Amino acid sequence: MSRMRALLIGAGGFGSAWVNTFLPALNDRIVVTGLVDINPETLKRAGDALGLPDDQRFVDMANGFARAEADFCIVVVQPFLRLEAVRLAIAHGLPVLAEKPLAESWDTGLEILRLTRKADLKMAVVQNYRYTRRVRTLKRVLDDATLGRVNFITARFAADYTIENAGGAFRHQIPYAMAYEGAVHHLDQLRNLSGAEAATVSGYQWNPAWTTFSNDTTLMLLIRMANGVVCQYENNHLARGTQNGWHEEAYRVECEHGSVTLDGDHVVRLHEHLGKGRMRTTDVEPVPTEYDGHLGVIVDFLGWLEGGPTPPTAIEDNIWTMGLTFAAIDAVQTSMTVDVAAKTTTGLDSIALPD
Repeated sequence: MSRMRALLIGAGGFGSAWVNTFLPALNDRIVVTGLVDINPETLKRAGDALGLPDDQRFVDMANGFARAEADFCIVVVQPFLRLEAVRLAIAHGLPVLAEKPLAESWDTGLEILRLTRKADLKMAVVQNYRYTRRVRTLKRVLDDATLGRVNFITARFAADYTIENAGGAFRHQIPYAMAYEGAVHHLDQLRNLSGAEAATVSGYQWNPAWTTFSNDTTLMLLIRMANGVVCQYENNHLARGTQNGWHEEAYRVECEHGSVTLDGDHVVRLHEHLGKGRMRTTDVEPVPTEYDGHLGVIVDFLGWLEGGPTPPTAIEDNIWTMGLTFAAIDAVQTSMTVDVAAKTTTGLDSIALPD
């Protein structure tokens, strides 16, 4: 199998994980033939790590797209730069694999979808949590209906952050950053685990008195899915008690015949109701996976480009995660229940291509 050529846009911040971890792990499938970063020092460091010659390193995005010989591009720049990257990708006919979130606003996300539809260009968003072994194991239990029908789902993200360790100073200058940059992971999982799109969302976001942040750090949402499942979501960046940070989130799914849980120890547990106050708890064998997290997303994306099935991270699906995310922001801004289905459908209707 020949390797596919990739143009990597962004090597700083989380881009360093692509340079040092994800791309080297798939060296048999991908060869980087172009690298773009506006910071010359970051560009040199990443270019050296990837073994790229000088003529494959670019400080200007447009120049990188124009000169790199690539089969697709990977976009890891900040969300407000994604639209420019997608426009350039379309101009050069390069499919796009972009980090999440899709965009910094609902309107921009819709515009990116409109452009990719018009150009018939393949694009996917890295919702890597769908591909982690812990979530895949939990999802299999639900898909098998081991405990019967689902009643409700609770999800918890809680981390003890300060400004210095919360993942980039720019995040502390963006209103509702915890919702659209952090919660996008978990809201996508609530769609995934419930097996349905969101119907309505309500909630609150606030900052406790002891915060070190200028923007809100604590978020509580209540989401009703189209299939009747209700989801409760907690996102707390100033957690001082039990921690459930990145990749250690807690989920509890209450079902007809018991519940299934996943906590920071990564063990999925069945709690089966046996009647008369009796309960049987069983650890679930993890789902075997060759590629976990980001690697799973990338491999499925490459398969799509080679003629395989459309991955669950394709933009046409991910726009529904964006609809829920920005509806949640509307809900916390207004302290009202927001019709997610109407917001998303109206947005999609506004960019529908003519027959």
